[in-house]
Amino acid sequence: MVSIFLSEQEQAYAHQAREFFKREARPHVLAMDRDNEYPFELLKKMGRQGYIGVRFPARYGGGGLNMMHEALVNEETAAQSYALACARSVPHHCAFIIANYGSEEQKLKWLPGIFTADVLTAECITEPTGGSDAARMKTKAQRRGDQWVITGEKRFQASGAVADLFVVFAITDPDVHPTKGMSVFAVEKGTPGIVAMEEFDTMGWRGLRIVSELIFDQVAIPAANLIGEPGQGFPILMDMLNSERILVASGLLGTARTCLEIATAYTMEREAFHRPIRNFEGVSFKVAEMATRLEAASLLRTKAARMLDLGQDVTKIAAMAKGFAAENAYWIANEALQVMGGIGYTTKHDIERHFRDIRGGMVAVGTNEIMRLVVQREHYQEFAQAQDSAS
Repeated sequence: MVSIFLSEQEQAYAHQAREFFKREARPHVLAMDRDNEYPFELLKKMGRQGYIGVRFPARYGGGGLNMMHEALVNEETAAQSYALACARSVPHHCAFIIANYGSEEQKLKWLPGIFTADVLTAECITEPTGGSDAARMKTKAQRRGDQWVITGEKRFQASGAVADLFVVFAITDPDVHPTKGMSVFAVEKGTPGIVAMEEFDTMGWRGLRIVSELIFDQVAIPAANLIGEPGQGFPILMDMLNSERILVASGLLGTARTCLEIATAYTMEREAFHRPIRNFEGVSFKVAEMATRLEAASLLRTKAARMLDLGQDVTKIAAMAKGFAAENAYWIANEALQVMGGIGYTTKHDIERHFRDIRGGMVAVGTNEIMRLVVQREHYQEFAQAQDSAS
């Protein structure tokens, strides 16, 4: 179908990515979900195809494209597996911080390896005692001569059990407000003092090697591993979350689209009372609503990606896109399973796997409640500014 919202080049790019993941992903996706195997080999193939680091400069090994292309690749990845899309997009989030705030030396040292999947990464933000309130994190880093020493605990690191490089947020100045006293560091695997506890056995997102607890026990790193300036961590985090939320929305769209496709095909094949069940409005109206919600979520995501590529503030629209995509993707997966009945609850079809994966999207990178908190805050600020300008 021709899109008026995507250029011919973007549509061709998305089609190319779709064919790649259809061809390459299936065995790895099943191994992830059923055997908890991390997709090392597939990530390498993705790197060779340029599907990691899509929006980053070519001089560091990136694709040299933009956020819209990055979003399209994540959507097509997640059409096969949302967990796989997470494995693909975590490098983006870490690379975003290094590419936008790191020194030239840091960029040259880490970005090329990240984009080829030779350097696996993990974000270290959430802690055992706090997730949504990231500013109140307890992990600390102290400057000691030509080193920083990090002490604290992190949790829920996707790829954390296999990562070669950790991007760690920590408080460096406890005497000021956390939004002004947080910094971010690159910590390499093998640095003494890093202890990874057991991995979580999760309902979905299996194979992502999510760490239940990552302990930094007096971890000493070179002062040169500070990314950006001391105290710049919170603004960096907020900046990174905007693009991360657009990618999460994109992934949810891809998985929801697959659920809709599976359910639609099933309603055309499955017969009851001597006719295909699509002829019953109780069924076909569900499909119509699924298609409508998917389209609306897709347009909101596309607007957010376009605004980011234009350099506009996307804090509100990115939160809208993520929250709306999460709720409607889950609704679509649930209705798709309902349309298919008992067979949808089995592993004969992928609906049950997608259902489990999609549910995690409602808590990742900010819960849906936090998305509403962000939207209402931004909305009221914009409303007050408009009133001031009119008066």
